[in-house]
Amino acid sequence: MFDYFPPIWLGAIFLVLGIALVVWGAERFTDGSLSVARAFALSPFYIGTVVAGFEPENLVTGLVANFGGLPQVALGTVIGAAVFMLTAGLGLALLLVPMEVTIPRAGAVAMLVMLTVFALIIFAGRNLGQFDGGVLLFVAVGLLGWLYSRSPVFSPGSAAEAQPLAVHSRSRAVGLLLLGGAAMLCGAELVVRGVRLLIATAGFSETFVGMTIVAMGESLEETARMVVPARRGHPELAWGNVVGTLVMLLGFNLGLIALVRPLNIDPLVLRLHVPYLIGVTLLVVLALLLARKLGLRSGAILVALYLLYFALNLRHMWG
Repeated sequence: MFDYFPPIWLGAIFLVLGIALVVWGAERFTDGSLSVARAFALSPFYIGTVVAGFEPENLVTGLVANFGGLPQVALGTVIGAAVFMLTAGLGLALLLVPMEVTIPRAGAVAMLVMLTVFALIIFAGRNLGQFDGGVLLFVAVGLLGWLYSRSPVFSPGSAAEAQPLAVHSRSRAVGLLLLGGAAMLCGAELVVRGVRLLIATAGFSETFVGMTIVAMGESLEETARMVVPARRGHPELAWGNVVGTLVMLLGFNLGLIALVRPLNIDPLVLRLHVPYLIGVTLLVVLALLLARKLGLRSGAILVALYLLYFALNLRHMWG
C-alpha cells in the first residue's frame, strides 16, 4: 500500500506513525510500571515520580537509532528532548496553570550536579564511549537515591498507601509492560526508517531531525504530565517531573545509550545544542531556587526561548 506514496511522504508517515506508536507504548509501559509498584507494595507516590522522570519512549528510540547508525537522532532524544521539556513543555504548562515552587532545594542541586557531569563528559571529546556512559548512569542512579533520602517530596508515603494487587491484576500489569515495550520497539524502528527516508529524499540533516522533529514529537506529553498534577493541587509532582526528566535523560538514558554502543557527536551539537541546553537549565534552576511562584511571564519567556532554539535549528536543517 505504501507504493502509492512518494519517498518523502512515506518518510513523514513512518516518522509520525512511529512517534505515535512509541508514545502509546510508553503510556502502557508507565501504567504497567505503576501497577507493578502497587503489586509489590511500593509507594505509588515515589515510584510515580521516578516513572514520570523516566522517558522510556526516548530511551528506546535512542537505543534503536544508535544501533541503526543514526547517533545524532539518538542524541536528539536526550538533548533536544531536554531543551523542549525545559522551555516549550514547562512554558506551556505555566501559561495554562501558574505553579507554586514547592520543591526541595535538593531537586535544583540534583539538576546542577547532573548538568555539570554531563557537560564535563560531552565536552571532553567528539565521542561518548562506554566508560562515559557508565559514569553518567552511575551518577543518575546515585542522584535518584540521594533525592529519595533527602527530599520528602521524593520519599515513599505511609504503608497505608501501598495496596498489593491481586494475582490477575499483577498479570495485567506485566502484560502492560510487555505490550508497551513491544509497541515502543516497533515504533522506534518506524521512526528510524522515517528519518532515513527524510534524510535521503528531502535532504534534512540528521542532527536537525533528531534535535527538533523527533525530540518534539516524543516530548509533547511532558506538558500534560505537568499540567494535570498542577491543576489537581499537586505542583510538587510537576516539578518532580522536571527534575526527574533532566536527571534521567542526561544521566540514565544517555548513559545507557552510550554504554551499549559508543556515540559520535556532530560538532554542531557541541557548538549549539549543548550550550543552549546548559543555558536554559541554569535559568530554570535559578528560578526554582529564587522564585516562590512561576506563571504567565515565566511561561512566555520559556516558550520564546524554544521558538528561538527552533529558529536557530532551521539554519542548519539541510544535510
